[in-house]
Amino acid sequence: MKDIFLSRPSWVESKYDLGLSGFTSQLGMLDLSPKTVGTNVFPTTSPMDTVIDLMKKCAGTIVVGYPQITMESGYVKEQKISDIRMFATEWNHIEAALAYSLNMPLLVIHDTSITRGVFDRGALNSFIYSVDMSNKDWFAAKEIQGVLKEWADTLK
Repeated sequence: MKDIFLSRPSWVESKYDLGLSGFTSQLGMLDLSPKTVGTNVFPTTSPMDTVIDLMKKCAGTIVVGYPQITMESGYVKEQKISDIRMFATEWNHIEAALAYSLNMPLLVIHDTSITRGVFDRGALNSFIYSVDMSNKDWFAAKEIQGVLKEWADTLK
């Protein structure tokens, strides 16, 4: 079983619970053991130090972006927003940047409602997968199954 760092929020809306649970089970079927600070790893040092130390012990990182912050009004670069915007936890961005700087195999999957930062195409040198994570079977889609297997095969 290979340890991997799984960047995900410690809380998700109930409509996402079954899909997230299925995804983590799928990782186990690929002989991967996901490690997440605040979920199955509990820090004795600062969260940032814990993340860095844990990543160095893992074979790769998967970032899973779920809606955490809703912006109903406001401005982006002086432009008034005309629709609701959804954002993931800032820790997804921090952990993706750390994994990238450590040259770790990195896989990014996010809900279709999430925008900005590491979830924008071109932000990283790897493909970013966007799926409807409110679908409890999102992890079973052929595209996701294929990329998970291919990604797992690259781990040392």
